[in-house]
Amino acid sequence: MKTLILISGIVLGLVLGLFPSMLKPKPFVWKIITIILVTVTILLSFLPPIGSDIETASFILDAKPEHQLNLKGYIREINDFGSSKSLYIRDNFGKTAEITISHSGINNKFKTGDFIVMAVSKGKSPDHFNFLRLVSVNPILTLPYVPKLEEQIRILNFHVPMAWISVLAYLLAMIYAIKYLKTKDYTNDILAASAAAIGTLFAILATTTGMIWAKFNWGSFWNWDPRETSIFILLLIYGAYFALRSAIDNPELKARLSSVYSIIAFITVPFLIFILPRLVDSLHPGSANDDTAGPILSSKEGTLNVFQQITFSLGFASFTAIFFWMFNIWSRIVLIFHKKESY
Repeated sequence: MKTLILISGIVLGLVLGLFPSMLKPKPFVWKIITIILVTVTILLSFLPPIGSDIETASFILDAKPEHQLNLKGYIREINDFGSSKSLYIRDNFGKTAEITISHSGINNKFKTGDFIVMAVSKGKSPDHFNFLRLVSVNPILTLPYVPKLEEQIRILNFHVPMAWISVLAYLLAMIYAIKYLKTKDYTNDILAASAAAIGTLFAILATTTGMIWAKFNWGSFWNWDPRETSIFILLLIYGAYFALRSAIDNPELKARLSSVYSIIAFITVPFLIFILPRLVDSLHPGSANDDTAGPILSSKEGTLNVFQQITFSLGFASFTAIFFWMFNIWSRIVLIFHKKESY
């Protein structure tokens, strides 16, 4: 199911991006659809509260009693003792827990039947928690609480699609490089260079968002983790591509050598992005020492709920469309300058 939702987002982005043509201006309706996609992705990534189910909350707080997290559930019963309240909630998995609310939290406005998200701390038993503060009452949507990710789960909708766009862009750069070597048409060389440039931009953005995630999860922005090291090597490889292009004045020689380099460079992309980080132990989810495929593709309960999967898929669709929009504008501008220089 997760794979199908993910593929749907990628396909939507590709279909939207490849329409109507790579070198024709995008229609006004196309631009509106893309802007709506991006806006919806941003809103769904940041507005909904994050909440944990009871079992996950019990496990986390048992391991870290000093910790606190957001718990979500339906209110089944409220017992008012004057100086305190006992709140009984049931989550979507049918588990029930008791929440003790002290005098300071009694005035919170919720009632039996409400779906609430609240910050809690460890109680006297696995199915007992202490109420800290109310986060949301009857939210339309909620994000899942994923251990080790917590609030950082929001960045998934940006970080992973950006990494995907860099791979897509480098793939297009290789395809147009092959087309140039076959046709000797400078348009293909321009398209290859434009795709590589935007791909490198998105690789830098993916690295930056990954560094922000690493700061809150691993304690520092850069740890030379295998995943960080592999994308750093990738940036060096494509940095050398642009150095090669800028070092050669002869247009034909520049196009030919950079095309060959682009083809060879892309061979390293699948290895550095998909294979190497999964072969070695790493702090990054989905590595060799991780017992899941990572929160994106893991089949375990409580990783990503359906809403988060759909939002994540929309992230792929919107960023893919944005990439093709940038690619379209960038390539047409470079082609205009190339035609002016030819006269």
